[in-house]
Amino acid sequence: MQKRIFTAILGIPLLIAVIKLGSIPLLMGVILLSSIGLKEIYNTFETKKENQINVNLEIGLNILLLIIMNLNSEFIFPYIIFLFMFHFSYQLFTKNPSFKNALLGFIGIFYIGFMLGHILLFDTLIYGEYLIWLVFIVAFSTDTFAYFTGIYLGNKKLCPNISPKKTIEGSVGGIFGSLFTCILYGIYLNKVQNINISMIHFMIIGFFASIISQFGDLTASLIKRNYGIKDFGKIFPGHGGILDRFDSIIFVTPIIYYYIINFIT
Repeated sequence: MQKRIFTAILGIPLLIAVIKLGSIPLLMGVILLSSIGLKEIYNTFETKKENQINVNLEIGLNILLLIIMNLNSEFIFPYIIFLFMFHFSYQLFTKNPSFKNALLGFIGIFYIGFMLGHILLFDTLIYGEYLIWLVFIVAFSTDTFAYFTGIYLGNKKLCPNISPKKTIEGSVGGIFGSLFTCILYGIYLNKVQNINISMIHFMIIGFFASIISQFGDLTASLIKRNYGIKDFGKIFPGHGGILDRFDSIIFVTPIIYYYIINFIT
């Protein structure tokens, strides 16, 4: 727990600074995080010797994707289609062509680069510098409330075959914790920042995005269990790697972004 607190004390001010600056600093931050995350997941895939992935090539393709996303270009989805086709075409010119390697290569970029890259799209929204914090509020409050609720009230296992320590009580506590903090943040935006957004939106995001956040956490746990590892990395003391800390954020970011552009802005 002390390591977790120490990591938060160092990481939160840096996160605030990067999001506040936006633009190029935000792009560089997402490129750095996703590049490390790709390295982690491809190293995980390669624990099974038959999986061989050109990590440097994948990181290069991912950087180009993030640059395109930062420009909010109409080429985002055509580039995703190109990536899908490229990964299978590339295998035709390798010594040991593998459908699985092509799929794992593409999944890595889609899962980490594309999903996490939606952070960059908040820069294009009205009040984007404020609304982007909903991503982190949902993910971090869900994780924190679920953790403590699970410790003190947890009894019934949620997904014992995937994550034995998670409980149904902890999951419910995480949802209510997210709902509560999102409502508080909505009051702050309306009363202090004079951003007139109906509280119902903060309630919907707080509730449903918290559920998605937990799916993100469990998905990462499923990958780790399948490949027999405890953590994706060791970059964050007490948390593990980039994917161990950002697994929920990866799932939550696009959900909140698309909700905002369809129902708020």
